[in-house]
Amino acid sequence: MNTTTKAIMPTTTRSQGRVQLYQPTQRPTRRAGSWQESSWGRVRVSGRLGQRHADLVESICACAIARREIADGGLELLVDPHQVRRVLAGGRGQYSAEQMAVLLADLRAVVVELETPAMGGERAIGGLVDHWLPDGGAARDPLTGTTRQLWRVRLGALLVELLRHDAAIWRDPAPIAALRSGVSQAVARHILTHQGQPQGGWRLDGLLDAVGVATGSEARRKARSRVRGDLDGLAGLGIVIDGDRVRLADAENRA
Repeated sequence: MNTTTKAIMPTTTRSQGRVQLYQPTQRPTRRAGSWQESSWGRVRVSGRLGQRHADLVESICACAIARREIADGGLELLVDPHQVRRVLAGGRGQYSAEQMAVLLADLRAVVVELETPAMGGERAIGGLVDHWLPDGGAARDPLTGTTRQLWRVRLGALLVELLRHDAAIWRDPAPIAALRSGVSQAVARHILTHQGQPQGGWRLDGLLDAVGVATGSEARRKARSRVRGDLDGLAGLGIVIDGDRVRLADAENRA
């Protein structure tokens, strides 16, 4: 693999932030395969996927040092796990290898069924990560002079197809990973798939509907509170909360 210091992969794609692929929490439950439908498509997940899993997938793509196209249509990335763990830590120390291994095991095990315009409206079934192997060579740490093991990460076929055919989003994954609550992360991911915004911005409850927070529930009340508790982090992403309205601070520059 040839290495590069520039981003060689989009961080994510539009559909991943719009369909309810990842639950709006950092502590997801295991789903048994019920369809989640929206105007952007529908998804059915068998397994456990939450916002920390989204953080990891985005970090793998954004931190990739090199990529290799595989003859069967697959895609393998060369990744420095230290850089990925720094993103996952969100500026709060170091994310442990054990925590990351739990997320990877979930990503390896999950089965996703997806129907979106990006996939031609046809049903696609597959996974997100196929393997994560510690044999990608070594990288030198310029601060300590030591070397650390690089990893080869093969992306799942479904994720590869999204990266190839869906609208690509290039951004730093760290600011969203640093948000305190999963529902704030889900709302931010949804908003940042848009170039513009509705007149007057979005209704907060409309965004909570879009990311999968149940209406008329205690969870909904807590979700509103958690989003408002992440005001500073959201503002750093250009997302402003004003009462029950949410808007992009620089929407006029995005349109």
